[in-house]
Amino acid sequence: MSAPPNRARTGRPQGTEHLKIVIDQNIRAAAETFDHHGEVVRLDGRKISKSDLMDVDALIVRSVTRVDAALLEGTPVGFVGTATIGTDHLDIPWLENNGISWTSAPGCNAVPASQYTLAMAWLACQRLGRPLSDQTVGIIGRGNVGSKVLGLFERLGLQVVANDPPLADRGEPGLVSQEEALASDIVCLHTPLTRDGPYPTWRMISTEQIARMPAGALLVNAGRGDVIDGTALMQALREGRIHSALDVWPDEPRIDAELLEAVTVATPHVAGYSDDGKRNGTLMVYDAFCAWADEPRNSDAGNAGSGPELTLKDGDDAGSRALEAACFVGHHDEAMRRLAALDINDRAAAFDRLRRDYPPRRDFQAWNVHCPDPESTRKLHDLGFNVSHTN
Repeated sequence: MSAPPNRARTGRPQGTEHLKIVIDQNIRAAAETFDHHGEVVRLDGRKISKSDLMDVDALIVRSVTRVDAALLEGTPVGFVGTATIGTDHLDIPWLENNGISWTSAPGCNAVPASQYTLAMAWLACQRLGRPLSDQTVGIIGRGNVGSKVLGLFERLGLQVVANDPPLADRGEPGLVSQEEALASDIVCLHTPLTRDGPYPTWRMISTEQIARMPAGALLVNAGRGDVIDGTALMQALREGRIHSALDVWPDEPRIDAELLEAVTVATPHVAGYSDDGKRNGTLMVYDAFCAWADEPRNSDAGNAGSGPELTLKDGDDAGSRALEAACFVGHHDEAMRRLAALDINDRAAAFDRLRRDYPPRRDFQAWNVHCPDPESTRKLHDLGFNVSHTN
């Protein structure tokens, strides 16, 4: 949970007429937000260093930037915002102990990440020759994303269970044990990455947990790469025990080539990368920044524009066409496969380029779909698409 934006150093630093802001160059919607409040410097998030921040008031990052004493000590940075759900890249105790306000964007990309998870599972089932409609689903982590994934699968009529120990301990009903969730045909992971505390998730899925999954089960991870023990997963894939669809990877961006070739679906950590999700994250951080800086919000921020169109024909596999058009999982799977032939350093650089150069993508709710089949019209509508039935 983010700290209140005015918790520490509040207001514009005294004696300055404008703010200086360093922002990750891949953050969407900066032009209509932060650019209105001073000098904005856009940098590669993986390469931001202390020397870049010696005259900077605010730092806006994604998960690729580690923000801690090594980066900020001795700098004038008074506000840190991360346009992400996760905060494991922030040293929050250090920030708070040093009077630096911080904020995150919980739930900002829950909608696109859940939709992408569905598209990954759909494509994987097609490739494995099994109807998605026949599968049972176990969700580990029923938070912002996991709860929406659960809803999407349920709207398709699938049997879904969810495991979430922190919620269970708070008395949340309707949850099952991890063992029961792992017994499903499809297991989707949507937990934060934590190493300490009562619910550590680092390498939570290892040899013991994989052994509990049914033979031929599909493991889908669009959460955090290191919740899976990569060595254990690779061994299970070699043996043909299970299948996997991965959007996030152990040791990103230095992805293991053998693992990349062994999974059923491979994508470059982009599940939450819709324009709508990115814009939501930016706007959540921007609102906190404006409160911290005591400045008015730009009234033009947040205009996403009109949505794309898709016209389906008689005989089309409506679900497959709509999901690929909206999420293009298959397209990025092809791009990821080409990375396996590169050496490890070139593969890491290419992986980052796939994320940096990700094409515009809109959430289901932004799409206008024209469909001739009444049953497909109903199903696409249930998934969130704007659908009109055409004759």
